[in-house]
Amino acid sequence: MVSRRNYLTIAMMFVILLFMFQFTGVMKEQLSEYESNEYADDTTTSFQRSDAFLAEQTSADACEVIYVGEAGGAEESVVKTWCSYRKRTFFCSSSLALLDSLQDDALQVLVVDGSKVTSEEEVAVLRREAQMGVTVIFATLPQSSVIREYRDLRELLGIRAVIADEIPLAGMHLFSGFLLGGEEIYEVTEPGEEERQDMNPSVPWYTTGAGTKTYMVGTLSDETIEQTVDNEIRAQYAGMEEEAAKNSLLPAILWRNSVDTAKIFCVNGDYLADISAVGILDAMMGETYDYDIYPVINAQNLVIADLPTFVSENEEEMQKRYSQSAQAVYQEIVWPSLTSIASRTGAKMTCMMTPQFTYTDEEEPDGENVTYYLKRLKEEHAEAGLSADSMEGIPLSEKIKQDQTFWQTYAPSYRFLSLYADGVKSIGEKSALPAEIRTVALGSGTSGQAVGYLNENVTLQPSTSSGIRHTFLDDFKVKCMETALGYSNITLDFYSVTYPEGDEDSWEKMSKKIAANLGTYWKAYEAFDATTLTESDVRIRRFLALDYKQQRAGNVITLSLEHREDAAWFLLRLHGEKVTEVAGGSFEEIEDGVYLILAEEDEVSVEVQNGETWQYQDGGKRGDGT
Repeated sequence: MVSRRNYLTIAMMFVILLFMFQFTGVMKEQLSEYESNEYADDTTTSFQRSDAFLAEQTSADACEVIYVGEAGGAEESVVKTWCSYRKRTFFCSSSLALLDSLQDDALQVLVVDGSKVTSEEEVAVLRREAQMGVTVIFATLPQSSVIREYRDLRELLGIRAVIADEIPLAGMHLFSGFLLGGEEIYEVTEPGEEERQDMNPSVPWYTTGAGTKTYMVGTLSDETIEQTVDNEIRAQYAGMEEEAAKNSLLPAILWRNSVDTAKIFCVNGDYLADISAVGILDAMMGETYDYDIYPVINAQNLVIADLPTFVSENEEEMQKRYSQSAQAVYQEIVWPSLTSIASRTGAKMTCMMTPQFTYTDEEEPDGENVTYYLKRLKEEHAEAGLSADSMEGIPLSEKIKQDQTFWQTYAPSYRFLSLYADGVKSIGEKSALPAEIRTVALGSGTSGQAVGYLNENVTLQPSTSSGIRHTFLDDFKVKCMETALGYSNITLDFYSVTYPEGDEDSWEKMSKKIAANLGTYWKAYEAFDATTLTESDVRIRRFLALDYKQQRAGNVITLSLEHREDAAWFLLRLHGEKVTEVAGGSFEEIEDGVYLILAEEDEVSVEVQNGETWQYQDGGKRGDGT
């Protein structure tokens, strides 16, 4: 039996608990400030496009990087972009003859379109540059017939034999230590994986010789090797272990040869034609020197594109698939699933909202749920942005005008700082962008840039992957982008959820793919920060404006930064050494031999263990590379 005193004590406890819960709810409601964008004031910078370091074409004599090939091509664009990110001077020439007239010896890296190498004289020019310490990169290889004809060219490239002018591949094998993310075999091994295979289906079959280092090979069946490789070539690998001999016989895709102290890098395929190849160039620099350090963005975005939650569109299809309206589907099914995925993966969402997709019908958006979503976004530390897309493809200026009344009515204080568009063309006139927009996110494959500017005041953040579909080539490109920039922009476009074309567009199937992809393929990059688009916009501006010099004396690598504004991040790649201390910042090991350096001052010193005493400095003379 409960005494009166105990009864009163228990009753008072219940009253206090009830008050506490109600008070917490009231305070949470009052202090959440859901109607404001929490990133609007905390992420500001004065940097604009005019502040960015651009590798403009200047005098060839003073250039650190020269590309020999046609101007305006895909490879030339990649190399020029890479120079801007690496803060190096750049020049493009259509002929190797330019090298004979150079008056200065600033050249450090020579990137060559292999089609420009057709004679022994041109091979001799390249060998001369290599002997002077210049790193030579073949963005594409010469024709296999040219490689067969000139022995000096084969020796320069490190090619032991040309087995076939073209061979169909089963897949690719990327070895560890080159790109971030480690080893990967891009080969179909399970039923249903066939749709993921989109790497080069066939390449010329070159085997590499002594003194080379291979980073990626094409894979072949044992039967293909047995039928194609003759006894003379096979005998050259006698005495090697079976697995090593097989790998040496496989078609080389990415490899390095050495000429004296210089390195010759070869790309068998079109891998340097995509903007993600800036990561391949960075990986090559990491293999050229005893250490390499360069700036990165350090931002991982998750963009939820084309999120309509304020009108019940495509009602018949929604009822057929989900037995609910589109509004109910997004609020009761999609949103809880999204927040669960973001929580499990540690991602930050930027939700690009549209009041409606269809503007020619009589259905008008209902703003009743705006408060609900803004509250949920605040709780998840997520951000809202605008979508420029519509079903009819109306001009951005017209869509913004029609949407403006809706947002002014239901979210008058929220500052929308980012905008999503399926492509640059869908943005229309740049002047049509709302005045407060700082950054534009683009759909997958719609831009030739990794990151950059749309105009003086607005940055571009193209999608790096879809998150729903992740092919072998997609995975390779992710490794490249993370290696180059410590950056990804995963875009989940929900247009197909509202207007599905088949069963694969059902949310049940899509959510399983999204959860599996985000939890698997980005796990290796957890050391990089999760950001919203506004946060990464500021980091991109600072990254593009930053300039730096670095040198090493003994065990200490010194960074001298210019135009630094707040934090800056660098990747440091070492070979057999470890970072022990950073003055002026901090460090974190990402994987074996790779460190993320946070620079908090203009002068940063990185101490490494067991380093040798030598020096290398950006902007040094030919012959300085080791």
